[in-house]
Amino acid sequence: MIKEIHLYICAIGLFLNSGLAVNAQETPDIAPAPEMILPIDCELGWNCWLMNYVDHDSSKSAKDYRCNNQTYNGHKGTDFMIRNYRDMIGGVVVRATAAGEVLGVRDGMKDIDFRKRRIELVSKKACGNGVRIKHKNGWVTQYCHLRKNSVKVKKGDVVQSGDTLGFVGNSGKTQFPHLHFQVEYIAASSKKRKGAIVDPFVGPVRNEACEASEHALFSEQVIDGLEYKDVSIIDTGFAASAPKAEGLIQGLYDDETLSIRSPELFLWARILHVKKGDKVTFTMKGPDGDEILSYTNTIAKDQAYRSLHAGIRKPGFNWEDGVYRGFIKLSRGAENGGRIYRSETTVSVR
Repeated sequence: MIKEIHLYICAIGLFLNSGLAVNAQETPDIAPAPEMILPIDCELGWNCWLMNYVDHDSSKSAKDYRCNNQTYNGHKGTDFMIRNYRDMIGGVVVRATAAGEVLGVRDGMKDIDFRKRRIELVSKKACGNGVRIKHKNGWVTQYCHLRKNSVKVKKGDVVQSGDTLGFVGNSGKTQFPHLHFQVEYIAASSKKRKGAIVDPFVGPVRNEACEASEHALFSEQVIDGLEYKDVSIIDTGFAASAPKAEGLIQGLYDDETLSIRSPELFLWARILHVKKGDKVTFTMKGPDGDEILSYTNTIAKDQAYRSLHAGIRKPGFNWEDGVYRGFIKLSRGAENGGRIYRSETTVSVR
């Protein structure tokens, strides 16, 4: 039996930022916000996922708008994660969430894990390739980590809601392809270029703790499509060799067919928001339906992202020709909600 567990931490940076999520008590005269559409052209739960929300905790701890930990200390935006580099190269559109004027852009930075670059190359450009837009009444949005040479607008351009700004990338201080979307409010009386951070799921006024607000900046239709997920099994598949964490992000293990001569057969999964005590079970069945692998891993600590895999060696001269089925089950204990999450995948072995 072969297995691997991998911890993955996302680091985000911005052009300009200040403070944590604003609230009505701090800014009682806050001006009305424009209704915003989704900033990314993707299908949530299929080819993109919400990974990190705005941090609402002013201490060294971190809490998202649902009072959970799908954020990290000081995070000032909402992160929309896409599957891998293959999807990034194919092009996932970033859109203006509302009409406004482009305040500034950056383009030309490489799409690369920032840990592979000299820190000085990203320390002051953590947002990477990005766009910053001024909307009416002092509202500002920012779009970070766009793909190199994909930015479609320039400073001074007037954009409308839904206009293409660029494509999701992996530029700046980040480790995987995603869009960091940030909202700020700058009062008319303020002379600052930096704005107070506003969570688009809450808006300037919170109605109830640990819930989205009726004053959310996203439209009601958008909010309805952004279901809060306690766990997301974002990607699964088979591989003929032990999948490396970086290779999963690159999309190198998406083969639909493997050779009957493969020395090993692995089942892998990438999961968002695991918690300590979660049990992840890998089950593999051969073409005849017989179970050939069953392995359970117990998660040791809360993590935003985990990639895991389990595999077996070739049982004989060749694998049996046919379709192999993989089943991933995450069982969560009662102390964390007590639910079971499942995903399935197949591969043809010929």
